[in-house]
Amino acid sequence: MKDLLSTVFAFCLTAITAFAHVDAIKPYFLDNLVEPYLTIQKGLAADDLKATQTGAANFLIAMRFAPGEDGAHHDAHELSEPATKIVDADDLEAARRAFLVLTNDMLPLITHVGTTGKTPLYVAHCPMAFSNTGADWIQSDEAIANPYFGASMFSCGAIKQQVAVSK
Repeated sequence: MKDLLSTVFAFCLTAITAFAHVDAIKPYFLDNLVEPYLTIQKGLAADDLKATQTGAANFLIAMRFAPGEDGAHHDAHELSEPATKIVDADDLEAARRAFLVLTNDMLPLITHVGTTGKTPLYVAHCPMAFSNTGADWIQSDEAIANPYFGASMFSCGAIKQQVAVSK
């Protein structure tokens, strides 16, 4: 019973810390990350490693120089690590694996915090990605452009939901 209580306490503490961190991020900060994220997504869909890496480098720059409301710079290590792995990737497969992590970190932020609505954003899902385990990504329109398969299965997937509406 003591082990169970310790586990529940640790889980609750982790959840509270995670949401406190998310609450510190504002929509305009995420706006700065959307364009480079979409560049990564489109680069992978086009099987273009150089464009993908340029998008990831711009993502890291946007993170570094995006000021908070009080002028402070945000530090979101969980976003910078996969973006750095994309920049350093030797091939598209490594970039795609890192993009999955980046997406899994970006999606809850966009869903919970939102954006200012400059760009419509959709969550797409490919059930066949990563040996049929499936994977999500964010894109700016409803026409599927699969970053996990590129040209080999460009339109594999479906839109699950819209997470940001253009204003």
